[in-house]
Amino acid sequence: MLAGLRLRYDIHPGLIRLDGYSGGPLPRTSPARLRRFVQHRWEPRSGRSQGESEWRREARLAAGALAPLLGADTGEITIAESTSINLFKALVAAARLRPDRTILAVGRDCFPTDRCLARSAAEHIGGELVLIDDTDRLAELPMDRVAAVALSHADLRTGAERDAAAITAEIHRHGALALWDLTHSAGALDVDLHGWNADFAIGCGYKYLGGSATAPSYSFVADRYLGGPPESRHPLAEPFAGPAAALAATELRTVLSILDGVPAGALAAKARGLVELFVEQVSEFCAEAAIEISEPAPGTPRGAQVCLRHPKAQRLADALSDRGVLTECADPDLLRLHFPPTWLSHVDVWHAAEQLHSALHEIS
Repeated sequence: MLAGLRLRYDIHPGLIRLDGYSGGPLPRTSPARLRRFVQHRWEPRSGRSQGESEWRREARLAAGALAPLLGADTGEITIAESTSINLFKALVAAARLRPDRTILAVGRDCFPTDRCLARSAAEHIGGELVLIDDTDRLAELPMDRVAAVALSHADLRTGAERDAAAITAEIHRHGALALWDLTHSAGALDVDLHGWNADFAIGCGYKYLGGSATAPSYSFVADRYLGGPPESRHPLAEPFAGPAAALAATELRTVLSILDGVPAGALAAKARGLVELFVEQVSEFCAEAAIEISEPAPGTPRGAQVCLRHPKAQRLADALSDRGVLTECADPDLLRLHFPPTWLSHVDVWHAAEQLHSALHEIS
């Protein structure tokens, strides 16, 4: 099922993209295929709603294309804003739903901009932001005062895939709300927001979904919070969300059309295979070169990324870049490699492992 996906992208020869943050390769989706995709799957029979703006139409169609990959309904997805802005709004929304609680708990492994916006959300509600290192720290919090817990589905320090369903159930057991950041998992891991019983979710349109660096982000609000009259509608529901540019939403819809009908489980299986191949190829010489492969906790599956620790991480990233392998230097000693299952091949992974071996010899 996934064998032909790579052919639908304009792959730059000699370049292996493991960086994850500059957007994916341009799609080769033909205008005719995209037109059929829109007309037969997402466009209502009656055509565009009267008075519907172009950006709203494009955002709606993109939401319809994205929803199956998230285990959600189209009406629960809004395409707009940046991930950090959506985090701010989701945290404020959760606080409104739990007005007697003043603590917002957010995973420390989120982006610096996310931490800034989370702190602003806490200040906005007159509450307190608590950064947590992992889910085992939840037991140390006064959970009767926690309105929401926001975590990334993938641990950015180890690459581990968190058990979202079990963690959500534990958060709900204490009366708090669960917010999941899917930036590092949607399109590469098996995401099932309904199955998890998640309250909110946010994520970016690039990385594993294939949008460019300017692709709009998205937010999810469980249907149970979307009812009622307009004046009481949830603040993440339209029209509260700022508009996404029509062109950017169209671009996101175009890349998502490539994944039409592809099960999230199939993408997750290939991503696991790519990661396992890479770890198998590099484990021996990484140990010899004193480079650490961050390992998830025992019994915890690895997600679609590998985290390498080396005191000269930036020099290593530069040496790999010179060899046509792009990675992400997240910290002075941390290198992240991302494995998108849509356009990355097993041959790419093999070559990337060989180039890592050569780069380590160069900087040693």
